[in-house]
Amino acid sequence: MDEATHKFDEHAPPVAKHLVDQAKGLIQKVTNEAGKVASEAQSGGARAAVQYVATESKHLVLINSVKLWNGLNHYPPFHALAEMAVPTAAHWSEKYNHVIKAMTQKGYCFIGYLPLIPLDEIAKAFKQGQGNLKGNDATYVEQSSESSSDSD
Repeated sequence: MDEATHKFDEHAPPVAKHLVDQAKGLIQKVTNEAGKVASEAQSGGARAAVQYVATESKHLVLINSVKLWNGLNHYPPFHALAEMAVPTAAHWSEKYNHVIKAMTQKGYCFIGYLPLIPLDEIAKAFKQGQGNLKGNDATYVEQSSESSSDSD
């Protein structure tokens, strides 16, 4: 393995080396996150692990959806679609949250595994997105993690 790695480093083009470095970084990140999920499961049980995954996924979705929105927002045809889609999505998200809360209050314990849609956080992220997320995820992630890690 060592000889193959050495030969690759000597002869591979810079683009290939960059891709390998990115893949290594991704593998390390996934391994780290899997360890965190396992730790959550050991210390708090399955529900804690599911909530951890849901929280991390929520942050990832928020960051990337704001980036996508900012990119698409430069195209006028997108505005017409957004004017119809955003209110509809907000309406159904509110209904979903209401149903989840009502069923949890009625004692359906399995419903507790389903995450609520963080409407306030989504609105805040999109408002901040115009300035803060032009290439810097860390600002929003830190603010969001501090303000809402226990809000679900």
